[in-house]
Amino acid sequence: MFLHLKHTKLEVYNIARKLLIACYKLLQKFPPHEQFNLKFQIKKSALSILLNLAEGSSRISTRERKRFFEVSRSSAVEIDSAFDAAFDLKYVTIEDLNEAGRLLVSVFRMLCKMIGPSDDKGND
Repeated sequence: MFLHLKHTKLEVYNIARKLLIACYKLLQKFPPHEQFNLKFQIKKSALSILLNLAEGSSRISTRERKRFFEVSRSSAVEIDSAFDAAFDLKYVTIEDLNEAGRLLVSVFRMLCKMIGPSDDKGND
């Protein structure tokens, strides 16, 4: 916000900001007893996407940068799974999920492109 760094100019970062807001609006439909479970996890994951994009963008090494982008992408997968659970528990309808889902897919696809093909040789 104040530093005017390059991550704020990334399209994926700006869509991730919209996703965060959409998630927070969606969470208003959840029952109060989910405050410290599913709601917390969705908030945490949506914020993680944004923060890891910012931190990764500040890294000089391509390998480090990609690692932060991978964490962002993993957080997007967590949100998708949390949306499955929220739908199954009847906290939200598919119509409720549409906007956040559209943004989530967009962020996920962009992150996949930023990460590119895996250079992992399977040497764990």
